[in-house]
Amino acid sequence: MTSDQFDDFPVSSIGSADAKDLYQSFLEFEDLLAKVPKKLLGNNPSLAEYDLFREVHTARTAKGALYRRKIDANEALGRLWLSRIRQQAQLLSASTELVQFDGLSADELTDFARLSAEPETLFSLQRLLLDRGIVLIYEPSIPGMKLDGAVFCLDDGRPVIGLSLRYPRYDIFWFTLMHELAHIVIHRELLTEPILEDLDAEPDGLTEEQADRLACESLISRSDWRSASVKYSPTEANLFDFARRVGIHPAIVAGRLQRESARKNMFATILNEVNVRRMLFGHE
Repeated sequence: MTSDQFDDFPVSSIGSADAKDLYQSFLEFEDLLAKVPKKLLGNNPSLAEYDLFREVHTARTAKGALYRRKIDANEALGRLWLSRIRQQAQLLSASTELVQFDGLSADELTDFARLSAEPETLFSLQRLLLDRGIVLIYEPSIPGMKLDGAVFCLDDGRPVIGLSLRYPRYDIFWFTLMHELAHIVIHRELLTEPILEDLDAEPDGLTEEQADRLACESLISRSDWRSASVKYSPTEANLFDFARRVGIHPAIVAGRLQRESARKNMFATILNEVNVRRMLFGHE
């Protein structure tokens, strides 16, 4: 990364670009870059480095991203992945006349979750969210990266969700998406800083617990789950009947049952029937 690349560095509304800030960000950037294998920088390493530097500078001047992750997660890979999400979102926002985001309610989140009943809706989710002023970006997980999703707002206040599809299971996709949407519903004021999600990690603090709770409630309400016969008699017949009754895909019910039990192979066929990575990226 050469010094003249700083000349046109865009000043974010949440930070300054004075010499001291830029120098401190550059030192942090160099430390992160040293941990990123060169092959992961893609066909245009200079642009990837520049985007990574911008991400580091934005995060540092905004006092850092909020991470839900295990302590062994590779922050450098997460920052690189996030820089790709931000670049795509900014390009879309600059090149397309987008609908203004006017908020999202918990009731609307519940309605949105019903789209999960048909896997083919995967192909229309980006358009449906864009019609609400929310940008959804699918960016493949980087090998070794332990992040499932991210959510933040651009400088104009438009929410952006990034999904890595680290796991190809349909139930995990929908829980991750609903979790990020839940942050938009209840934590929009926090999203000037990215929230990065490793959903294998336990919720760390009230913000994550609230998003988990709303995501679960949107997919399956507490009252429905409390009376669900499939919890006490986990047969395929009961599972499909419950899924039809509440209007979601059977894999989401199977995933909930698996998470709440010690039987990790429960309903494995149903859980692996839909491969989201294959559907959206065209490969496994």
